[in-house]
Amino acid sequence: MDYELVVIGSGPAGESAAVMASIFGRRTVVVERDKPGGTVTTTGGAPTKTLREAAMYLTGFRDRATYGISIAAPPEVVLPTIAERARQVCELLQRVVAQNLAQRQVAYLQGSARLGPNRTVQVTGPDGAVESLSADVILLATGSHPLRPSAIPFDDPDVCDTDQIFKLGRIPKELFIVGCGAVGVEFATIFAALGARVTLSDKMNRLLPMMDAELSQLMAESFAQMGVEILLGVGTESVERVNGALRVTLSDGSHLTPDVLLFAAGRRANTQNLGADVAGIQLDRHGHVIVDNDYRTSADGIYAAGDVVRPSLASIAMEQGRLAMFRAFNLPFRDALHPVPVSAVYGLPEVAGAGMTEEQCRDQEIAYEVGRCDLAITPRGAIVGHGGLLKLIFRRDDRRLLGVHAICDVASELVGMGQAVISSGEAIDVFAALTLNTPTYTYAYKYATFDGLLRLADSWGGPRALAAMAESAL
Repeated sequence: MDYELVVIGSGPAGESAAVMASIFGRRTVVVERDKPGGTVTTTGGAPTKTLREAAMYLTGFRDRATYGISIAAPPEVVLPTIAERARQVCELLQRVVAQNLAQRQVAYLQGSARLGPNRTVQVTGPDGAVESLSADVILLATGSHPLRPSAIPFDDPDVCDTDQIFKLGRIPKELFIVGCGAVGVEFATIFAALGARVTLSDKMNRLLPMMDAELSQLMAESFAQMGVEILLGVGTESVERVNGALRVTLSDGSHLTPDVLLFAAGRRANTQNLGADVAGIQLDRHGHVIVDNDYRTSADGIYAAGDVVRPSLASIAMEQGRLAMFRAFNLPFRDALHPVPVSAVYGLPEVAGAGMTEEQCRDQEIAYEVGRCDLAITPRGAIVGHGGLLKLIFRRDDRRLLGVHAICDVASELVGMGQAVISSGEAIDVFAALTLNTPTYTYAYKYATFDGLLRLADSWGGPRALAAMAESAL
């Protein structure tokens, strides 16, 4: 079976690439060994976020402090309900992916793919039957799986990775999570809302090291209020059974005895049994596919995108898949990824950011200023009873926006407007000129802008400097 494009994997990178190629008339097939949508619709983004939303709603966890009362369903009711809700959402999104591919006339094969020489692919179906494919172009979008260090006994029923945790079937009294990144924070939020005593641990010296440090500290304070314990700068040395109970030994010599351990510290590329050596594809020492700036591998006509190249966000993987197709088929579109990606962590509250952090500005010796808005004193924040912070990082000389960071209920949505302004190279003055709905969280952009301008004016000589800035903006 000859195709112009064979895509291995139907996750964000694979689906977007296949759809893009088919729009331009390329005969395309997607090979998927699991469900349509890959990890995002099975054990990754969709189920985790669905569990979070369902847990927040059914337990009333988010609003207990606001209203001073708690009307929550008991755990034996909550757990099967949120599990069913997650299943429904995953199945819906899997159908959406399948329909999207079908509407674009993209062929779909269920099975495991293995590369052969000269851009050939052997697909072994669920029934064991083998089909041979050949293509002008092959895209590897096989994604990743949870890292499983040999020192962690994953064969123990109370030791889970981020795939196995969905099959746990109960709410542990005490949960120990290894990993203080986005995944660890999201699962800590879910299980804390469900009533578990949660401990987070990481070798890193702060929570969410990829986010702005000020917001990471605020997230740590929020966890402290929720009763989540955070152990930083310590690693997990060993996990064993002692007198029938789990015993976790940390690098500082301390011991913990949780009911369940969740390992959420890293992922590995799905390149095993792919036949990369047969196809002439080079891998790095971690098993990731090595690509150039156009996502070409070392094998002619074979590209790679998404987690198989480097663990990343679904939004970035989608753009990588599209860009690979632009290159592979010489399509007349942009020549690089968007320079200002946005990151979000769905904890309680959400944390999100786009552009530079304060730490990055200092490292690059950029003269910057910060405007902040305490969301608790905005009309919307006062109404819903939830606070947070929006901060704008901008250059002191021309007030051009460099970074936007937020921690609040809808941080992942809120930072989008700032991302657009950063991308266009505009100054924060644009927010002062906008007419924004109130009460909304977006109105915080005006407060943060005014705060930043006042800070800048104070450092330059007070009201006259502010008037001069206003005149120059006009």
